[in-house]
Amino acid sequence: MSDHRVAHSVAQMVVTLADRGEVSVAELCEGLPIDERTLRRQLGGLEWEIFVELIERLEARLGRARLVGQTAVVPNISFIGRRLLGRFVSSRTLLRFVCRVLGPSMYPMYATTYDEEPQDDGTLVAHLTLRLADGLRGCRTVFDLNGVGTAAVPLFIDEAPLPLRTVTTARGGEYWFTLKG
Repeated sequence: MSDHRVAHSVAQMVVTLADRGEVSVAELCEGLPIDERTLRRQLGGLEWEIFVELIERLEARLGRARLVGQTAVVPNISFIGRRLLGRFVSSRTLLRFVCRVLGPSMYPMYATTYDEEPQDDGTLVAHLTLRLADGLRGCRTVFDLNGVGTAAVPLFIDEAPLPLRTVTTARGGEYWFTLKG
């Protein structure tokens, strides 16, 4: 995958958000160099510029609050899968995997840093920073959704989303997640 393509799973997230929001994927693709069938089967990933345009179109059709709400519940694997995965990993381990391995492979156009800091109250604050590579179209909504989607990672193991604090711009975001120590 080139450095300007989001992963296949990110393209599928766009389709999932559109389907759950009852937005026509064919209409979302109008005027773009991709059609609904290709987007639904986008195995090689999706060009960044097209991804950003699709997210902005989704936001225009669903409204910001609804789009954020839909993104917060994207983790959608079977109940049995959640139970099994939850027996082997904690939300902390899963967040580390997503922030250090999965996220950078899904969004290679981001410079990513991740660290954790123990707090006096026994919690742990995980800090994720994403920065978009120069020369690519910025989109604050994408970075807002990155935070909400990452905070929802514990849903994969049947736990509640993580408390989240964010600072985002059109070119990046900083996210703080509170974990149990």
